[in-house]
Amino acid sequence: MDTKLIHIQSPTFEEVYLQFHRLIYHIAYKLTKDAHLSEDIVQETFLKAYRKWDTLIDFRKIQGWLSSIANRTAIDFIRKESKRKEDLVDDQDSCDTAFIASSSRMVEAEVDYLFLEEDIQQRIGLLPASQQEVLRLKAIQGLSDQEIAQKLDLNPSTVKTRYHRARKQLHVLMNKSA
Repeated sequence: MDTKLIHIQSPTFEEVYLQFHRLIYHIAYKLTKDAHLSEDIVQETFLKAYRKWDTLIDFRKIQGWLSSIANRTAIDFIRKESKRKEDLVDDQDSCDTAFIASSSRMVEAEVDYLFLEEDIQQRIGLLPASQQEVLRLKAIQGLSDQEIAQKLDLNPSTVKTRYHRARKQLHVLMNKSA
């Protein structure tokens, strides 16, 4: 039995960057929701990876290794950013009350919006299936009557009727709860 060891050539660091920089950016953006901060995280991630390049044993695991570095780096950046914002607020006590009040109003408004959105989704679920489908395609996905008609194999006037009835019935359902 002839066993041969197959030597897998390790990629260059530049090849790894070209292959994975978009993935790292998406990981960072998913956590930070900030394009500029995400770019900084990509740079920091690859800088850390470059420093530890010689410790990587299995090059087939590069994606997981880089993803792990990116996640930890993004969390570190978020912590630093949060700490920096806290320090700025602490330095400006006069702005403290207004900032906190404004932030809490924004959070309350967002929570109210999420509850309303959930309530609307539940009430849409009470509509007949044909109306739900048209309403979601038009109001949520933004399709035109013609596109919906093609997608559902319906007449465009049927789409308009179902949409109108769905909105009318949803309005009634929303007013019952108020």
